[in-house]
Formats: sequence, C-alpha cells, structure tokens
Amino acid sequence: MRSIYEGYLKYADQKLSCGPNARAMLYKAIAGLGLSAFEAKARVVWTTGYSIPMVLYQPFNLVPFDFEYAAVDLVARGGAAQSLAASNRLGYPVDTCSAHRVALGAQALGLFPPADLLISTTHFCDGKPKCNEIFKEEYHVPFYLVDVPLEKDERALDYVESQLRHVFSALCRLTGREENESVLVEPIRNYNRVLSLMMEINRLRCQKPAPYLPANRGLTMSMLGSRLLGRPELISIYEQFLRELRRAPREDGPDGGERVRLLWLLASPVYPTNIFDTLSEFGARIVAEEFTFELMHPLCEEKPLRSIAEWILDSRFIRPVEERINNILKWVDDYQVDGVVSFTHLPCRQGNGALSLIKQALNEKGVVLMNLEGDICDPTMFSPTRMRREIENYVQILLDRGRMVH
Repeated sequence: MRSIYEGYLKYADQKLSCGPNARAMLYKAIAGLGLSAFEAKARVVWTTGYSIPMVLYQPFNLVPFDFEYAAVDLVARGGAAQSLAASNRLGYPVDTCSAHRVALGAQALGLFPPADLLISTTHFCDGKPKCNEIFKEEYHVPFYLVDVPLEKDERALDYVESQLRHVFSALCRLTGREENESVLVEPIRNYNRVLSLMMEINRLRCQKPAPYLPANRGLTMSMLGSRLLGRPELISIYEQFLRELRRAPREDGPDGGERVRLLWLLASPVYPTNIFDTLSEFGARIVAEEFTFELMHPLCEEKPLRSIAEWILDSRFIRPVEERINNILKWVDDYQVDGVVSFTHLPCRQGNGALSLIKQALNEKGVVLMNLEGDICDPTMFSPTRMRREIENYVQILLDRGRMVH
C-alpha cells in the first residue's frame, strides 16, 4: 500500500507541476493521508467512509482508514490477482464481495497498516462487519458496530446517536481528548462548504449540454473525496474542480459533443476497462451519479453527533425502495437524462436487489435502464467485447428513441 500511495504522490506532483488540477490535488491529499497511516506513531482507525462521514474523525490526531477503499486502490494499481489469491487460500467464499475478498487477502499479506480501533455499521451489507470481526481477532483491538435501524424517526435517531456517543468516547480515549463534541464544529463547517460547492457543480451539470468530464470523473471525485470529508484541503480541491467545470467544453469535446445524457447508478469497475472510452466514442456523457447524492446531506454545527446520526439514517440504501426510485426519477427530470446505467457488481445483493423495480419504474417513464453486469474488483469477470456490444446497442436505442421523439 505504501508504494501505491507513493505512486499517487508522484503522479500528483507531476500533474501539479503544470498547474492546478483538481484530480491531482485529490490524489495528493489521499496519498498524504495514506502514507501517514504507516508512520511509526500513527493511530489508525479502520472505518466505513461511505456510511459514517469522515467528519467524525477529523478533530483527532489519528488516521481514518477504509479497507474497502484501500482494496480499490490495490485493484486500480494491478494488485487484484495477488490479494484475491491470498483470500482464496484462506478459504473465504468466492461468491462474496470481491472488495472484501481483496481486503482480506491484502491484510493477510501484511499490506495494510495495523488497526488501533475498528468502527463499522450494519447498513449497506453484512460483509463489512463480518470482515471487521475477523480483523478484530487479528489485531486484538476494540470493534464498535453501529446498528442502524431501517426506520427513520426520533427513536431511531436517538438510538444511532447514543451509539455514536460511545464511538466518540472511544476516539477521545484513544487520543487523550476531552469529550466535547464542539471539536466537530470546524470539520462540519468544512464539510458544509464542500457540500455547497458540490451543489454548484451539480447545477452546472444540469445544463444542456453538460460540461464535458472524462471517463466517470464525477464519481471518482465523490468516492475519493469522501475520504477527506471535513478536511480543509477538500474545499480547495472542490473549488478547483468547479473552476475546471466552468471552463470545460460543452458543445464539443473529446467525445465529439453531447449526444446522450446518462445517470450512473452505484459504483463502477476500478481496473482499466473500455466502458468509458466506448461511451465517449458515441457521445454519451455521464451527467450525474447516484453515489454523489448519497454523500450530500447537510450537517448541523449546533448538534454535531445527532446530525451525523441523521446523515447515517438518510442513506437511500436502507430506506424503502420507493424512496430510492423516487429520487432516481427526480434526477432523470432534473438532469434531462436520456438513459440510466447501472454497473451491477454481481456479489452486491444490497445494491442490486431493487434493480428490477427501478427498471420497471423507468420503463413507465419511457427511460431505458442499461444493466452492465460485472465485478468492480475482479477483472477476470470482465469481457471488453461483450461490454462494447452492450453499450453500442444501448446508445443506438437511445438515439433512435430521440429521433422518434423529435
């Protein structure tokens, strides 16, 4: 992992030597955070970046580390085969999430920094808490599991907040800080500033044609940026990202101009594929991503921990499926979307369970869902030929429907 973060740093410095660049700034910040986890005196908290906002950890002299995102980093740099093989040798089931399999293998190979504390939640999937149970036995450190109910009412909010207070106390004990949640005010202020920038970016992307972004850059910025929520450097990164979007081509661009507007659901593969080059070849621009909206819940400076509890309960992936569908339909309207794409990470039962209902609701609205089946971390499950054929057929359907409408 250390060499991967050093590679990120080298890439970022080379890019930044030519001038400001939001993506390079983001990689530089992530590299610095990742390398700090390997320092001799570092206190490392393994956590869940997409289900507990990193704001919670920013006031403390510790390093938050998400082993799923670290697994993604490994795969992106060609480390999937080694880690998956190690996981297989340990006897972990091959039909579970490949991100967890990579993480289990990488941990066994000694690639991750040791944990001082483990924190996770029960929502999104069962795999992550199960991994933490294994890691708890490996590191002999406390493991805090925040139980998240499916209801969203005052009782549920009280319940999650009370658990977060135990987590907050553990963080204070680990770092010798006084138990005063006012230390979260500045990180929350930083987060809300980034949130306002994300909203401005989304307003630009609502425009038709939308600013051109290479590949799935919006999703990359959101997923990678979620590791830094609450940190002041993320403000500068998003300010630069907004400047770049304002200058980005609209009518023309490397994709030849926007012909099709797409909403992207869930995640995307982290190893090299032909998906985004193929979409660009046909002028299909991704103008919005479901995951980006998942991070966009305001936090309250007056009640930090209760506000974070509300952030957790606001997740669309634990709410009734009707709420997720209604949001998708709203984004289709807001972003004038022609089609919706889901890269179906096959082992992710939580993310995929509602796809048939989503497809039905979109069909009723006259919008076609493209379901690209694969695996986000296991490149052996990917077929470039099949993927190109599916994308080409899908875009042709959208273009034909557009000509019929006009």
